[in-house]
Formats: sequence, structure tokens, C-alpha cells
Amino acid sequence: MGPSDDITSYTGFTIRTDSFEGPYDLILDLIDKRKLSVNELSLSQVTDEYIAFVRGHEAFPMEEAAQFIGVAATLLLIKSKSLIPELELSMEEEEDVEDLTRRLKQYETVRDARQELARIFGRSMMVPAGERVPEPMFAPSRDLTLENLSSALANALASIEKAEEKLPEARVRPLVTIEEMMDTLLVRVQHAMTLSFKEFSSGSTERVEVIVSFLALLELVKQGAVDANQHDPFADIRITNTSAGVPRY
Repeated sequence: MGPSDDITSYTGFTIRTDSFEGPYDLILDLIDKRKLSVNELSLSQVTDEYIAFVRGHEAFPMEEAAQFIGVAATLLLIKSKSLIPELELSMEEEEDVEDLTRRLKQYETVRDARQELARIFGRSMMVPAGERVPEPMFAPSRDLTLENLSSALANALASIEKAEEKLPEARVRPLVTIEEMMDTLLVRVQHAMTLSFKEFSSGSTERVEVIVSFLALLELVKQGAVDANQHDPFADIRITNTSAGVPRY
């Protein structure tokens, strides 16, 4: 069967024109010309005209040709089933038929909406043509009250306080000079008849303080302010005041 007069308007059709959307649009146009609804019966009636259209356009691009041929195969199934009622289709073939019918109905709804939008577009101008000077406006929400605004500000300030990072604390160790340690050692020796170095340095928590204490002791011995004795190696050092009026034992 050759192309009927119903599709002669498609003679000069090319894929790149804006008046055509693909195989679904062609099928809907063929059905609309017969005033039919989308169902298997109407699809079987337009199959021959659709196949004739595909045969008459061999220069389709590969992607468009695959779409047209795929739909044509499903239309042949529908027509075969209408001509031979006893024909049983496989599950996959049944799904193809149902899928094509469903897609056509969805496409029909979208196409009708598109046509209606194209009909009414531009009839009611919401904004006149030309540039307008922007007018500053303040349109607060209806729930913007003084109480809500104060509450929102309080919450924002509270979140900022929680988000503040605590800076690491750094403590500077006190610096002990030899002069200070000499004065401290001399005062303690003057208040006691004798003093051991272990007793004097027992309050030191840092090793550097013990070292400074020992250096202060050496300096006092050098100046002759105190006397130091160590009877055995690594034994404790006994410190004695050498100032006048202090008896020695």
C-alpha cells in the first residue's frame, strides 16, 4: 500500500524542521486526521501510512532512523494482532505494545498543552516592553514582629558565641636568675647553722631550677659567703654560713 493523501503534507519533511518532533508526532497526526483516540485499534489503522512514510524518507540520520524503525516494528505487531486475533505475542512484545500506547498518550497530553500555551502566549502582557527604573521596596513577612525579630537576633548571637573557638593557652615559665637564687640560698643559710643542698633544692619542680641552684652555690663559695663540704662522691653537699659570729662544727 502506498502513501495515502492524509500524509501528503509530509512530502517535503526533514528532521531539522521545527514542525515535527519525531515518530510519536507523526502517529498522533495520522490518528487525529481520523478523529480517533489512542488505542491499539487506531494504531493498527495508521500502520500502513506510517510504514509508507518511513520508506519514502531513506535519508534519515542514524539516530532518527532507528527511532522510526523501532516504532514501525511495534506498529506491525499491533496490526498483525488485529488481523489475526489468535496470534499470541510474547511477554516482551506485549510490553512493547503497552509501552508505545502509554508513551503516545503522554505525548498527546504534552502536545495539547504546548499548543494551548502557544495560543495564549503573549496575549496578556504582565510587564510592558522597555526598561523600568527599579523601585526599592520593603515587603516584610507577616510574622515579622518585634518579639520574633528580638528572638531571632538572640538566637543568632547565641550561635555565634557557641561557634567561637577557644584559643590554646600558653604559659610562660618563670625565669630564675642566678642572682635571685644566690640571695635565696644566702638567706636560708644565714637562718640555719647548716643546710644541705638537697634540702635547699627540694622545692624545685624543674631541672633548670636545680642547675641554677647549684651554680648559685658555686658562686657563693667562690665569693667566700658560704662553705660547702662533700665527704663522699655523689653524697649530699653540706652548706655552712661563713659570716662572722656563726660558730662552725
